[in-house]
Amino acid sequence: MSTDSSRSTGSRASSDEQHNKKLMRAAIKLNTWMLAGVFGGVFGLSMLLMTYLSLFRGLPKTGQYLNLLGVFLPGYEVSHAGAWIGLFWGALIGAFLAAMLYRLYARGLGSQIERLQSADISSRKLTSVTMQFDGKYLGFALAAIVAGGLLVTTNWLVLRGTGDESVHAMLLANYLPGYSVSLVGSLIGAVELFAVTFVICLLFSWIYNAVVSLRSGDPQ
Repeated sequence: MSTDSSRSTGSRASSDEQHNKKLMRAAIKLNTWMLAGVFGGVFGLSMLLMTYLSLFRGLPKTGQYLNLLGVFLPGYEVSHAGAWIGLFWGALIGAFLAAMLYRLYARGLGSQIERLQSADISSRKLTSVTMQFDGKYLGFALAAIVAGGLLVTTNWLVLRGTGDESVHAMLLANYLPGYSVSLVGSLIGAVELFAVTFVICLLFSWIYNAVVSLRSGDPQ
């Protein structure tokens, strides 16, 4: 009977584990849609408001810098129609970036859950663990988005044949040695930007987690 009991216990544990995994996947999916909706709305409305603010300033060169976004956002310009096109593109880009960032970062949630299940954690320590960031996953997610953005925008300028005229993009060379508005330059800049962003995220996560641990009375 002990064998049957152990089999039953093992089967029940396996069933609970499968249920928890399904629950986690459902939660991640729900959070992805929620973040995409929130960030999409914020980005879209920001584009709309910035366009109208620039449109109604009444200056001689209204929107001269904001109009540069039209290079990357087809149909956008500082005008009444352009404001709504900007709303569309802002919502689309904001939703995509938020969803991508969260889905990449969510890959680290499994390890945190396993950490909770494998240890006897008090309620105080439970709060500390669940509030902490995984610097590696956060760094990879954010760095991949930032570096990818640089690659896409730079090579779009190259494909349009306006690389030599892109004075504002060339200014990045002051901060990213070796960067230029070219395929090779964009690869160099992307690698540098990825490394810098990754290190910043590691540092931010370390400081944030240390503060959380101190506040919860569980120093690292």
